[in-house]
Parts: sequence; structure tokens; C-alpha cells
Amino acid sequence: MKLRFITLIVALVATVNSWAFERVGHDAVAYIAECNLTPKAKAAIERYLGGKSIVYYSSWMDYTRLTPEYKFSDGWHSASVDSIGKAKLWKSRYYGQVGINEMWKQLSNRKQMSDSAVAVAIKLMVHMVGDIHCPAHNFIEGISQNRYFYLNDSVRYKFHKFFDGDLFSLTHKWYYPQYQEQLDRCTKAEKKAIVQGTLVDWIEDNGRIVRPIYDILTPERSFNTAETHALLNQLGELQDNQVRNAGYRLAHVLNSLFDPTYAPKWKPE
Repeated sequence: MKLRFITLIVALVATVNSWAFERVGHDAVAYIAECNLTPKAKAAIERYLGGKSIVYYSSWMDYTRLTPEYKFSDGWHSASVDSIGKAKLWKSRYYGQVGINEMWKQLSNRKQMSDSAVAVAIKLMVHMVGDIHCPAHNFIEGISQNRYFYLNDSVRYKFHKFFDGDLFSLTHKWYYPQYQEQLDRCTKAEKKAIVQGTLVDWIEDNGRIVRPIYDILTPERSFNTAETHALLNQLGELQDNQVRNAGYRLAHVLNSLFDPTYAPKWKPE
């Protein structure tokens, strides 16, 4: 029993080290989404979640992904595009597209499911929509994230970990409500433009946004103090936009699923 407990803790620690958007980022995505849910969708979702908010469960998938029961979801934290920017399922573990499609199907037929199964599907969907917007969890065929760079000519960062949490602590240092307060300021027309399209469109859009970062954060590149400030401003704004877009798109997905009067409804493809 003790050995099994230690093994579980090690697995969870490994999971925490691979969080996309870090905890605050996922909380921010979920809170922006929550603030854009219709009253009907919000009430229906919280009934399944036992009265809790989607923010409460925003990182639930990270804690469970390596447990035996939820091992199937381990590869659902990422999205990928090929060398010309087309969404592609490759390297067997990059199946965020598969995961979101599967949860959509389940939630669309939730009357045939138990309430607890619906709750699990909601928790997975909330996390996955956030993950596919994180630069560290957007993989581009032929480009490795196994690269390091230096800020202030001295501090070494690895590409993946930098976007998995370091960037949040280097920029605003906000709590999740502040992200909603500062980022959730789009007009109805702007929100409509952001949520337009299919899941494949969103993945390819994220791929186009992420691709230029690799030309900036080249292997072993060193940024001096002035360059570091400029870089953090640039990447911080990019990250903020991704968090905002993920929040609006998550709300669009959940409203489409849980509010019969919501229109136009989103479908994965």
C-alpha cells in the first residue's frame, strides 16, 4: 500500500511538471469561459459538478492523467500541425483533437450517461480546450521543443517549461480573476470572430500563432536585459490573447452543449 501511494505521488508530481498554462492559466481560461456562459448552460453544468464552478476543476485532468483510471487521457493534452500548418494526428500521443471530439460526442448524448460520467466529460473538456491554446502544447512537425535559451544573459529556460508556467510568473503575476477583468473586454463582434470555425480551424490558427516563436527562441540564444523586457512584453501579450481566446471558445463549446436556445451552435468539424 505504501509503495502504491508513493508511486501515485511520483506520477502526480510528473504531471504537475507538464502542466500547460500552469494552474493560474487554466483557472483564467475557465473563469473567462464561466463569465461568458449563458445562465442556462451555467446552471446545467454546475448541477452535474455538484454545485462547483468549472474553475474548480480546471486542472483536474492534470492530476488524474497518469492514474490508471484516466491513463487514456494522457495524450489528450496537446494539438499538432504538420510542416505546412495543417492539423494532423501524429506521434500517437498528440491526440487533443481526438479527445475533444470524443467528449463532444459523449456530452451530446449525455441523457444516456450517468451524471458522474457527464461530470468527468465536462472536466476533461474544460481542460483540453485550454491546452490546445498553450504554445508548449502545440507541436509542429519537424520542430523540436528540446531547446534552451537565456534571459538577462544568465537564466536558462527550456522552451516547453517556459510556456508551461514560467511565463506567467515572469509577467503579470495576477490571480485568475484579474485575467478575466483585464482580458475579457471584447465586443460581441470580436467574440463572434474568435469563436468562429471548427476545432481543426482553431488548432491550425494556434499553429500559425505559435510557429514564429521558434524563430525567436532559437537554441541557446541569449537575450540581454533590454531584449528580455521586450521579449516578455511580446510573449506575455501573445499568451494573454491565447488565454482569452481559449476562454471564449470554451464558453462557446459549453453553451452549444448545455443551452438548447443558444445559437449558432458550435460543432467540432
